[in-house]
Amino acid sequence: MPASDLPRLNPQLTLRWIDTADLRTAQWGLITSGQGARFEMTATDLKRLRQNRYLVPVAHAVMCEPDRVGDGVLESARLAWVAAGKELFPGERLAAAWPDYVVTGTTALALHELADPIGPQPQLAVIRTNSARRYSSSTAELLAVDVPPSWDEVTLLDGLPVATPAAAIAALAATEPTLVDDLTEYLSDVAAASADRPDHDLIVRAIARATS
Repeated sequence: MPASDLPRLNPQLTLRWIDTADLRTAQWGLITSGQGARFEMTATDLKRLRQNRYLVPVAHAVMCEPDRVGDGVLESARLAWVAAGKELFPGERLAAAWPDYVVTGTTALALHELADPIGPQPQLAVIRTNSARRYSSSTAELLAVDVPPSWDEVTLLDGLPVATPAAAIAALAATEPTLVDDLTEYLSDVAAASADRPDHDLIVRAIARATS
């Protein structure tokens, strides 16, 4: 629905909605309840935005502009990353010394157009804080790593931090229980698909380590 056709909001909420425009643009139409609170939006304000179709709920505490909702691999990865950040703004997260969450595993390889994604949820790398190597949230499969990825191991796809293929392969190899039934065959297909990429040699070396 065009913005001009949406019901009018009260003046105060209209100003707050306008104030969130840059954030929503940076986050592909998404906004979390925590981020809304930083713009002094109350739970009632967010409810009004949903009731008037400015936003639709897409996950727990995450909303999206209706015309930007999608269910593809990229849209799901974006949602998972935004949800993981809770109240933090993307500029704060991307300016940190280390990434907090990074799209990784088969999701990253799919976004690099090297393989099909595996599993119902996108995979995010996060620093390990307990014995679990793999666990789920409402929006993502979390792969716990001992050392956080560096920004050198990350590619920004329209602002979304995605692990490089080599880093994604390393995360796959370290994940327990495994995400891929036949990792060797899966990575063999990745190697073939990466033949023309400038980082092909890095990918092949990562595959050799993962399958040795």
